[in-house]
Amino acid sequence: MLVSGIVSALLTVVAWQNRSIPIIRPFLFLMVAETVWIFGDLIQMMVQSLPFVLLINIVEYLGIMTVPIAWLFLVLVYTGRGHYLTRRTVPLFFIIPGIVWLMVLTNPLHYLYYTSISPQLIDGVTIWIYKHGPLFWLHITYCYLLGLTALILAAGRLFGPTELYRRQTLLLAVAACFPIIFNMAYVFRIMPFPEYDLTPIAFLASSLLIAIGILRYQLFSAVPVAYSRVFFMSGDGVFVADAQNRVLDLNPAAERIAGIRSCDAIGQPVGQVVPELAGSAEALIRDVPCRFEIRREREGAFRYFDVLVTPMDEKIEVSGGYICLLRDITARKIAELALAEANRKIGLLTSITRHDITNKIVAVHSYLELSRDLATNPQQIEYLAKQEQALAAISEQIAFTHEYQQLGTEAPAWQDLGTLVLSVRKEVDLGSVVLENTAGPWEILADPMLGKVFSNLCDNAVKYGGNRLTGIRISSRQAGNELEIMVEDDGAGIAPEDRAHLFERGYGKHTGLGLFLSREILAITGIAIRETSEPGQGARFEIRVPTGKFRTTGDRKS
Repeated sequence: MLVSGIVSALLTVVAWQNRSIPIIRPFLFLMVAETVWIFGDLIQMMVQSLPFVLLINIVEYLGIMTVPIAWLFLVLVYTGRGHYLTRRTVPLFFIIPGIVWLMVLTNPLHYLYYTSISPQLIDGVTIWIYKHGPLFWLHITYCYLLGLTALILAAGRLFGPTELYRRQTLLLAVAACFPIIFNMAYVFRIMPFPEYDLTPIAFLASSLLIAIGILRYQLFSAVPVAYSRVFFMSGDGVFVADAQNRVLDLNPAAERIAGIRSCDAIGQPVGQVVPELAGSAEALIRDVPCRFEIRREREGAFRYFDVLVTPMDEKIEVSGGYICLLRDITARKIAELALAEANRKIGLLTSITRHDITNKIVAVHSYLELSRDLATNPQQIEYLAKQEQALAAISEQIAFTHEYQQLGTEAPAWQDLGTLVLSVRKEVDLGSVVLENTAGPWEILADPMLGKVFSNLCDNAVKYGGNRLTGIRISSRQAGNELEIMVEDDGAGIAPEDRAHLFERGYGKHTGLGLFLSREILAITGIAIRETSEPGQGARFEIRVPTGKFRTTGDRKS
């Protein structure tokens, strides 16, 4: 018993040093109560004076009455139910113990708690024999109910998904069982030594198990999160529904979104609780996760929600159901709409400006033609030719702004590589140049302007390939996790000094915008392009498509 008391006292010191941790506080409460109980029993075995024994018993009972309450508090905090312990609720647990302690204090006046107390010498040790009265049984019933409640709450964690937490819970449950079993054996006189209360000795085994839990399984430092607490505290609305689209449960955030109490929503169709989800009934009951957005009007204001639907796991009791998560994205959506409106206005202004500039260019071009007929001086004719070249460059740049404006305005889409290569014949005047297509059965996830990349590359080959150019070949091969697409020609090739600047805006013999635009189109989905030819062997452009951005046509999904 002395060893048990010392271990409990040491755990009390350890708990006091870590009292800033929320779960340590009820543990400290428990260790103090156990220590008082153990040393109270120990002192009683060392004295023979009844008045002194009664005094020690009164002090000891403060610990005896507190132990089951502290165990319950510990389990409540451990299982994530610590929010039930408030300044209002905690004193309620001590009403019956407070009454009991007064009865123990005044027992010589009524003998309702102990009917008699007498010493008995057993193996040279003085054991005080307590005969229990009716109030004792009231108190012991209350203590056992608290202990049973704590065990039931802890048992719920034995089937959790994490092995560490399951072992922690098992240790706690076993540590709680030892004192309860030994105490019941003493109360109901069913042990080989019925006169001995071995509950303090059981605290030694209990304390050792807790020590093992602290040292081996991070007990109290790695505390499991209560999933129910997360469910109710989440700021996102959560609806749990069955295969018939009926609401099984919802959290407070979902109640606020739907504007309905849970008691009125449970059992109702999801589309009735949130009418905006009614049009997505098929998506809700699919066996694969899906995501979409809804707009909900409440009190004259619109709120936007990102909806994530996740099917229930097969292990869950309600098979065929799903969890519907609604996240408020109103702020983001308002910003997106404002940005879209700003882009629309900028696009409209750009379109009008481009149209007006084009008209002015046509007018200037007409005046230049008239001026050419009147010019007689060779220097004048030269200047007019340079003005014509400048106007042509301006026209090309205006055309480029129209193409660049379309970049990224639509979501990336899967595009058939073979079809894109075939479209080059319509976009580019190849003349006698042969276009060889061995691109293979691939689909590329890219901006809808992807076809422009191949058109630009082939057009450049025709323009700058010179007399040597006879053919252009577009091929592909899978290299590890990437897809390589090669666009090669047998023309004049690219000068070594030009390679480092090929994809820079404005670099080139004309506007220098074609390759720059091609790089920008590909970069939207993380596709890279580079020039890898050898001097004098034509041009060779290598397009590298990362994993996840390509698939075979056979993998196409609906």
